[in-house]
Amino acid sequence: MLYPMPKKIQFAPSQAKWQLSSTQSVLVLVGLQNLRMQQGIQDTQLMENLIQLTNKAKALEIPIVDLYGDDLLQGMQQLGEYATTHPQLIFAGQITPMLKQILPHLYSVTEQICIVDDAIAMNNLEQHIQWVDSMSGQGIHHMSSYNLMRLWNLSAPTEFVLSAKGILLAIAEQLDMDALEIDPLIDLRSYGLDSVAMVSLIGLWRANGANIRYEDFLVDASLKALLEKLLSTD
Repeated sequence: MLYPMPKKIQFAPSQAKWQLSSTQSVLVLVGLQNLRMQQGIQDTQLMENLIQLTNKAKALEIPIVDLYGDDLLQGMQQLGEYATTHPQLIFAGQITPMLKQILPHLYSVTEQICIVDDAIAMNNLEQHIQWVDSMSGQGIHHMSSYNLMRLWNLSAPTEFVLSAKGILLAIAEQLDMDALEIDPLIDLRSYGLDSVAMVSLIGLWRANGANIRYEDFLVDASLKALLEKLLSTD
């Protein structure tokens, strides 16, 4: 199962017509516990993509449902509860026979289903590509983790992105930390926030109308200082 993730060019283009939105999405993780137990999985592109997707969903308060083993029934119940307010089901993880069986049922509930095509695992690369193309032919959307996260960012409400909670969660995402572990007075660079992460955060905040520059990070990179800068009404 540890094969290189396919590239966009290896898939047939998605035929789906609906527009993805962070406020209507649910990230559905399938068999993540099984994947984590596989030897060598932690150093793969697959696991990196899954971690980034999970962190992004947490940062934007996108619901996450874990479909796994004994908890499958509970996970399906959660999906049913979310369906009315969050009809976009985004699937990543291990493509199991169980998932293949329930997808047609879910498609009868909502046609807005998307597969993250570089964040799923099957027996081999050929099966991976063939299955995604087959699903696409049936009207199920597919896209890369990069494009999914970009669209989630672009569709996130400004009032959330530039709220105290949204700012904290975005920083926690970049640090791969629990938000509650961040001391508001400590320089975020001491947690490992590098220049690439700073530029990414500034781009997100400026795109939502914030008046912040890279130099502001250099003056004081504590959470407290950033919140004061971003939430000021000047």
